[in-house]
Amino acid sequence: MSSLPMDNINPPVVTYPSNDLDDNEIIFSKGKHITVTNQFTCEPKAISFDKLKDFLNDQIVEKSKGHYWIDLQGLDENEISEVCDIMGVHNLTKKDIIKQETREKCEFFSNHIFMVINEIHYAEGSNVLVEETLNVVLFSRFIFTFHSDIMVSTYQVLRMMKYTTDEGLPNAPWMIYAYLDGIVDLYIDLVDKIMMETQSLDELVLVLSGMKQNELFTRIGLAGRRVTNLHSGVFGKSEIISVLLRDEKFIPTELLRYLRNVQDHVLRMLQKLNLTQRLLGNLNNIYMARVSLEVSDASNSVNRNMRKFTAISSIFIPMTLVTGIMGMNVRIPGMVGFPTGDSYWYFIGLMLIMLSFALTVTIIFKRIGWI
Repeated sequence: MSSLPMDNINPPVVTYPSNDLDDNEIIFSKGKHITVTNQFTCEPKAISFDKLKDFLNDQIVEKSKGHYWIDLQGLDENEISEVCDIMGVHNLTKKDIIKQETREKCEFFSNHIFMVINEIHYAEGSNVLVEETLNVVLFSRFIFTFHSDIMVSTYQVLRMMKYTTDEGLPNAPWMIYAYLDGIVDLYIDLVDKIMMETQSLDELVLVLSGMKQNELFTRIGLAGRRVTNLHSGVFGKSEIISVLLRDEKFIPTELLRYLRNVQDHVLRMLQKLNLTQRLLGNLNNIYMARVSLEVSDASNSVNRNMRKFTAISSIFIPMTLVTGIMGMNVRIPGMVGFPTGDSYWYFIGLMLIMLSFALTVTIIFKRIGWI
């Protein structure tokens, strides 16, 4: 993405506390740290919290023309409250920064803009996606970034400052564009990956069978969940940029074209995610249709086997009935060899019992709808 050209300003004399740390990589380290980057050096300087308070008080009194980016990672509630009080941050903004549970948004106050932006990236050494919240407070000359852990987009911001501008940090509002651009770039990579995953699922849904279908169904479900999460995150960025484009107080006019460029990327990602959602829905329907066809084929196979059993039963059941009746140990019609006085009442009684049982079972089955 393109970057905003530098303003041609003579750099003022910037004084940092004398005991600043020399490790410029501290901004990418874990744990608590505070760094200050001025408009012209683009080199983050690590300072202590007490020195930061003195630095802010001096800058407020002197009212110099320099722009500063102050990055604060892992500060506790009291430290955040002190910084906000020094800068005159609204109580609602201070509360949202401390809670770290606010949705993505952009709000305007009398002396500052407050933004909450979520960044999503892979956790270090794993393929698990994690989300970090960045709280941004923009003043006319200062931009404060509050976060609890490392922000991957910070690397992109510093890279833009060093390689796409010639004279350092253009101004404080430029940092909003730089962070949005860096975070959106992270989402672009993730959206492209989920689209490739969906296309591979589209090719597999018609060829896999058996137990592999269960794995395919799981992959479709996981892909759908990731698409939903990405859509939610990207949509939040679109809302933030739309609000910024309507501002005329804090955002310079020349910066608006760069924000529109970022918004174009966001809208393109939303289109891709909507297309991916529809494709996943179609894949799910195709999968369910294929499973239904397989179940139907299995049912038809069972029906064919049952027809064979029914045909065989139709042949042997009458013979079984006849042989059962004729083989009873009572006198039956046509039987010879029994004493003359032996009667047929036993035979008649057994036949009546069998007939009664058959009628009773038939009535019961008819009432429950089996026949």
